[in-house]
Amino acid sequence: MTVSFTAEYSLWYTLLCLAFAGAGSWFLYAKNKLDLTGKYGKWVERALITFRFLSLFSIAFLLLGPLMKTWQTRTEKPIILIALDGSQSIIANKDSAFYRNTFVRQLQELKERLQNDYDIKTYTFGKEITESLQATFSERQTNMANVFDYIHNTYSNQNLGAVVVASDGLYNDGSNPIYNSSNLKTPVYTIGLADTIPRRDILIKQVKHNQLVYAGNFFPLQIDVMAYGFANKQTNLTVSRNGNTMFSSIISIKDGSFFTTLPVSLEAKQAGTQHYVVTLTPLAGEVSTANNRFDVFVNVIDGKQKIALISLAPHPDLSAYKQSVEQNENYSITSVSFDKINPSQLKEYSLIIFHQLPGLKGEGAPLIKTAHDQGIPALYVVGAQSGLSYFNTIEPAITLTSNRASTNETTPTLEPSFALFTLNEDDWSIIKKYPPLYSPYATYKINIEHDVLFTQQIGYVKTQFPLIALGKSSSNKVGFIFGEGFWKWRMYDAALSEQRVSSSLMGKIVQYLAVKDDRSRFRISGKKRFDENEPIKLDAEVYNESYELINAGDVQLTAQNNGGKKYTFTFSKTEKAYTLDMGLLAPGNYSYEASIVVGNKTQIVKGQFAVIPLQVEFLQTTANHQLLSEISQQTGGALFYPNQLDALEKAIRSNDTIKPIIYKQETVKSWINLKWICLLIVGLLTIEWFVRKWNGSI
Repeated sequence: MTVSFTAEYSLWYTLLCLAFAGAGSWFLYAKNKLDLTGKYGKWVERALITFRFLSLFSIAFLLLGPLMKTWQTRTEKPIILIALDGSQSIIANKDSAFYRNTFVRQLQELKERLQNDYDIKTYTFGKEITESLQATFSERQTNMANVFDYIHNTYSNQNLGAVVVASDGLYNDGSNPIYNSSNLKTPVYTIGLADTIPRRDILIKQVKHNQLVYAGNFFPLQIDVMAYGFANKQTNLTVSRNGNTMFSSIISIKDGSFFTTLPVSLEAKQAGTQHYVVTLTPLAGEVSTANNRFDVFVNVIDGKQKIALISLAPHPDLSAYKQSVEQNENYSITSVSFDKINPSQLKEYSLIIFHQLPGLKGEGAPLIKTAHDQGIPALYVVGAQSGLSYFNTIEPAITLTSNRASTNETTPTLEPSFALFTLNEDDWSIIKKYPPLYSPYATYKINIEHDVLFTQQIGYVKTQFPLIALGKSSSNKVGFIFGEGFWKWRMYDAALSEQRVSSSLMGKIVQYLAVKDDRSRFRISGKKRFDENEPIKLDAEVYNESYELINAGDVQLTAQNNGGKKYTFTFSKTEKAYTLDMGLLAPGNYSYEASIVVGNKTQIVKGQFAVIPLQVEFLQTTANHQLLSEISQQTGGALFYPNQLDALEKAIRSNDTIKPIIYKQETVKSWINLKWICLLIVGLLTIEWFVRKWNGSI
């Protein structure tokens, strides 16, 4: 540390300070002699004069604003980051023992040799990045781009000297790390792990399948099989469920680099989450057998929701509505004339679309009344053939008044307050260009709580008449489309979005009307499928008799896997609800039972979820050192191999850009802020005053 002194005013004024202190001391003691006798009397007087002189000089000198400057130097070592790929693909070969034991120890030794001259930080990465070097190699996904993003965000303003990444160059999550590494302004040295020579292996690359199927239906599996180095060999592929073989086939491997896709059709016989296991019989000499298995989870539900499209007469709209609804595999729609269906059959349907019913002569009125009385949701398409006067007597949700039988050409205007579902701007930009519908000339009054999606625009005049409206009465949900000509919307939409927008619009309307309101007072919500490395999270809501959210009690949950092992959890309370994080669970199917006591009653909810195993780390066992080389080249680093760690150390030490930074910090302190000087002045004056007082000269 270096110290120097200066002042706000010239130090030549110090002479005046000395003169002032000397004159003040002489004047006081020349005019007021102390009556001191004894052996030490003269020495005491001289000491008091000195005290006065020092006090006056100090006070005068402080008026000059004296300053003390100090300089401190601090050396910051360059930071060297060592990041180890901890994914399963590193040990999916014959050298697994070397990487688990020897290589990790060698990295630790490299760290120890460097840490005297560098600040060493170590990390292990998979899907996420964690501190320290870990030799478990258990990460089920690799996101190398995340490593470079983390380094850039954390160390961009520090003395980052170099980054060392030990990896096989394989990633299966996130973006291409080449682009992310370009953000670093420091060399990246890479260590190529595993083998770039293709090893003998057979594997299931992927299995494409539907996540949702219906009980009693057949569903396809598309199985991709690859093989390396097993020309003219055979393996057996099986698909099993609960230990029972559902499908089996012999695969003949024709050449050394083999690929085939095998289509399999299975029947979904039982509702619930079904677990199918696809396996290949191992062959001698495989580098890994972990990729010979692929787990498939399919959610099998009892059946589709049934929708009836009941019409007054043939109309091109009927086909358009039917095709739109059929785009959603959750629905099965039946189109039928009003005189071909019996009112007793309506209870089979989750939603009924009445097309221009009731008719001008009241056709279909008994069907509408039955649907209303049974609380079946209804969607009314009102057109030129609709008997408007009959609505007022058989459907209390709407009152239509018209004094002439005519229609208006109407186009939609979006109602901003609509909140039953969302309609994005891209879809609306297409819908507003649709050709006009033909809406009955009438006044419209909806007598239930409702939301208007579109209002009618007649020519250039925007009206408040609804074009599409959805509402809810005390007994059922009701929707209205006041206009015919939906088929023209479908035709126009075919050229713009391949009928995606019109199908999406109709699907959202149907979904709102067909879904049953959950009136239970205890509800559990959450995903049905979780990845193996994903925490299992569920939410719970509890309502009192007035259907107000409460969280007075404790929600208990017991989960059980296929093997019968049980796990017990208690939900945490949020502001007005509950949440649960079970952490990570082993792959498989789980059933759960949650319970809470509300009042004197125990509410119970049962459900299922599946944990899907992640096998992506075993789908590619040939290392990609080319990617590592490109990362090093673009950042000014180099590619090394596990037997070249000494050369890596030498490259780091010889890189002139990796050097410490010396910081010089200047500190300026004013003497007037130094407490000890003030205490010294006060102490000197106090001693002098005490002696003079004692002597009687004050």
